[in-house]
Amino acid sequence: MNLGLSDQQKAERLLRLHAGDAPAIMEGNYRKPYGRIKLGEDDDLYPSLPWFIRRNMTREQLEFAASKGNYTEPFNLAVTMERTGRPITYFSDNPLMRTIWRELTAGGAARQIELVICPQYPFMACNLDGMTMTPQGHRSVIDAKDLSRVGEAEILKYTPYGVWQATCAGTDWWGLSIISGGKWEEPYFAAVDPLYQADMIARATACWGYIERGEEPPEDAAEPVLAPKPTPKLRTIIAPTEEDEVWAAMVRQDNWLSEARDHIRAIVGTDAAAKVNAIHREAMKGLVPPEVGLVEMGRYKGKRDKAGDLRQTVAKLEEE
Repeated sequence: MNLGLSDQQKAERLLRLHAGDAPAIMEGNYRKPYGRIKLGEDDDLYPSLPWFIRRNMTREQLEFAASKGNYTEPFNLAVTMERTGRPITYFSDNPLMRTIWRELTAGGAARQIELVICPQYPFMACNLDGMTMTPQGHRSVIDAKDLSRVGEAEILKYTPYGVWQATCAGTDWWGLSIISGGKWEEPYFAAVDPLYQADMIARATACWGYIERGEEPPEDAAEPVLAPKPTPKLRTIIAPTEEDEVWAAMVRQDNWLSEARDHIRAIVGTDAAAKVNAIHREAMKGLVPPEVGLVEMGRYKGKRDKAGDLRQTVAKLEEE
């Protein structure tokens, strides 16, 4: 099977702005998309490849190198679907890749067409890798990436692509399915920043206006807009229950753990009693007739407030 963009995909790239144009547009560089569509200047068609590699490669070699990522997509996304347990719909124009996906996922859903055109702004389009759900249950686009490392710089780099894809697909979330250094990582998801998205749409509209008019955009047509910084990745702390060398080292790093340990032990020790208490409080709310405004028994008091809810308290012992 041929590697690289098909003739149909190359023709499509002359009809609309694509996700690959998003970084330039947000940098205020409208000339790059204009040159690609109007003038056929597509030397930077594969920005994911380092510049020092691109400069020494022919067009055929560039297409081969860049398209290899397409052939790892089903493997990448299949691992993510298996590890997270959340379904992924795979998008690929390539019948071999769809076959591999179905084999890897026991018949998982695959879309034959990966091109998605934005309904509200038909001059915006993208080629999707997949659609999935975030851990919180939000519908999200997901892009398969094989990265040497994952940090803030990488997230910022792919934010314009992700927001563009989410805009085209009509979702409020975008995500990355990540293989880093040959190892699977938990996928990254981010909510679309509405201000950044609105700026992207306005700039894409302005850029497309130059293309439609056949008017070369001015240099630095707009000021650069930086992608919003990603939410910091939360740390995971798994502390030992015994005071050993590991615990001592953890306390040196996070001195608040010593006090937290006392609270955690109290929470664990009273958990069962608290649950029993909550069950009986709920039972009393349903048991006491609505015409009863006050119930007292020893230290217990149940009194209805103005809204009719039964407020229950237990008086402290004198020695407390």
